[in-house]
Amino acid sequence: MRERLEKLGAADIELRAGKSGQFDVTVDGTLKYTRSKTGRFPTDDEVEDLLQSS
Repeated sequence: MRERLEKLGAADIELRAGKSGQFDVTVDGTLKYTRSKTGRFPTDDEVEDLLQSS
């Protein structure tokens, strides 16, 4: 996923280890997606859309 986001020009991609199964997408300090609310991981396309809409 990192490579795909870098091709979009997404800057400052940071991957951090969290609790088991945790997956959050934060853009400029704002939480845009959290697995704890949806119960699933986002698709690559969903993450791309989140970044492009920010």
